[in-house]
Amino acid sequence: MSLQQDILSLFDEQLQSWPLAGKNYEALENIRVKVFDFGAYTINVQFNPARAVSSLAKLDTKTIEARPCFLCAANRPKEQKSIDFKGKYDVLVNPFPICQKHLTIASNIHEPQLISLEKLDDMLDLAEALPDFVILYNGPQSGASAPDHFHFQAGNVDFFHQPVDMFHDGLIDKRVFSSPRKETIAQAFGQLYKELKTNEDEPKMNIFCQFKDNEFVLTVYPRKQHRPRQFFAEGIAQLMVSPGAIDMTGTLIIAREEDFEKITKDDIKDIFKQVSL
Repeated sequence: MSLQQDILSLFDEQLQSWPLAGKNYEALENIRVKVFDFGAYTINVQFNPARAVSSLAKLDTKTIEARPCFLCAANRPKEQKSIDFKGKYDVLVNPFPICQKHLTIASNIHEPQLISLEKLDDMLDLAEALPDFVILYNGPQSGASAPDHFHFQAGNVDFFHQPVDMFHDGLIDKRVFSSPRKETIAQAFGQLYKELKTNEDEPKMNIFCQFKDNEFVLTVYPRKQHRPRQFFAEGIAQLMVSPGAIDMTGTLIIAREEDFEKITKDDIKDIFKQVSL
């Protein structure tokens, strides 16, 4: 069987044998969504309380160092099974899903969340092996809830209400590269990486990759910051919105119902103005 077929079988098995995963995937059937019209495109806001464990997590160095790494094999739930990819990664069902088929592809060694041309090559290979999925990467300061352990994620293509490589003019900055050759994509990404490089370990960014129509399509979202000021505000001004990669595609994931109820179109504009380069 192909990797994609193996993964679909893994989903079926995990949702039956792992109560936490089964419950959270079943809850997706009742997810509430609000749609905001921006003319040429829409922004969806999804209320998903199961994502609180990720989107509201403390990401300071002290907290990260104090907790066991949940992506290391020794610390994973006993129910969580994996499939090998390239002898370097464990493909896992994400138990706190955003979409109907949500994967975490974790390095099988504990290494920091930093992209490289070698890791990009792995991402391209994943996209080619999983044509019904979109592969994504959250930078260590751009939405990753495990900045201490390298991983990709993947979601089913039909979850995205608009193509990932579609432009959101005037709201969200992105760069799109497409080619049937991995070498061409790597060269273009390497040049962009140099342009965005700062004195940080890695430029702030989110990356998406698909293999469609016999081409690799790489979409990069340069970032200014991870969380907007509303996340840290108090009282009525607080909106605990913490944009990761999927949020940058036009689906904002909100874990608290009060934030889902009160968010406005102006809030969305302001949040993206703060986080998008």
